[in-house]
Amino acid sequence: MNSEGSCIAAFSFLAFVLLIPPFAYHRKQGNIPACSLIFWLCYENLVSFVNAIIWSSEDFDTATTAPGYCDLTVRITSGASSGKLASIATVMFNLFMIIRAENHKFLEPKSKRRLITNIAMCWATSLFVMSTSIIVQATRYVIFRYRGCLAAYAYSYLTLILVQIWNLIWSAIALVFALLTLITYVKKRRDIGDILRCTGSGLNNRRFARLVIFSLLIIFVLVPFAVYNFVNAADTFGVASFNLSKVHNEYWSTIYTFDYGTSQLASPIINICLAAVTFLLFGLGTDALSMYRRFLQFLGFKRFSKFVDEHPMISPEFTESKCMSRETALTEGTLATMHELKHYKELVFGDSESPFDVPSTIKDGKDVIRISNDDNVSINFDDQISYNTDIAFDFRVVPK
Repeated sequence: MNSEGSCIAAFSFLAFVLLIPPFAYHRKQGNIPACSLIFWLCYENLVSFVNAIIWSSEDFDTATTAPGYCDLTVRITSGASSGKLASIATVMFNLFMIIRAENHKFLEPKSKRRLITNIAMCWATSLFVMSTSIIVQATRYVIFRYRGCLAAYAYSYLTLILVQIWNLIWSAIALVFALLTLITYVKKRRDIGDILRCTGSGLNNRRFARLVIFSLLIIFVLVPFAVYNFVNAADTFGVASFNLSKVHNEYWSTIYTFDYGTSQLASPIINICLAAVTFLLFGLGTDALSMYRRFLQFLGFKRFSKFVDEHPMISPEFTESKCMSRETALTEGTLATMHELKHYKELVFGDSESPFDVPSTIKDGKDVIRISNDDNVSINFDDQISYNTDIAFDFRVVPK
């Protein structure tokens, strides 16, 4: 390899490694669109790394044609561009549905409708392109220096329909949902926190903002690139007719090699940059750092164990079934306080300002928690709690 090939290979492999933590995080969250997008970025960076190693030297044209490897990667790569744009459009669609908060069946935590919709939007077009693009391939594949083996398509209107137009369609869909998400966010910005909790999305304001920023960055990068490629393809292929027998002729299996230097490296560089942005947004957050600590603890680094699970856990059923209100906020605050006090072996309570009758179910040995009521009237315990009751504790903490 020369210096250019070594540089592309090194950065592509680094980008692939950086994408592993975000992929693990979104897989754990069950975020199918984000996982699909990161999968395509992982795949393209890994293939770019391998291709740069094989086809970067001066004699790249005689190195190898790698028939089995190239046949496989050319098929998968043909659906990568539409797959990335479809995935990012699905991400924006899900964010819009969450903050719109109207279709409750779609927003249910285990909604089959959302699962099927996400899978169909992310993968239907990619699978279609991978299955049909071979029809309009002008040759089995061609080999570019640094880029490796790629598909070459015939000059025909059918190429635009089967391959190129899908990038433009998903670009438009991604832009539409991005605009709808931003408009809805501006209208409901004061209630976003409550909406995210009520819909059971598993997101908070910070996670939602990261997804929006991540999606917009990819849209601003991939959409202009997709529009440019489509316009260029339309100008190149035009409306020429298609004849299968002429395209798949006796020369179809001939492998051609081309050396355009580094002028064809725009796509690998964009994928490397997107991988770095993905890691910065999702690989350095609090959740990701906790995941790293748990992984290090699993490997035997016990010194990190004290940082793991230091925060009280709220039941998923509780957070998904109840909207955030003053009562639920106070409940979560109480759980956090109880967690802080669990390190002490004894709580000694003093007398209340105005004691009243308390059911025996809340007595613990000699310690009795007494709650004072303004009217000093002994009534049912549940009724007293539901009234405007002043609670005063006089206690001291005895450390372990």
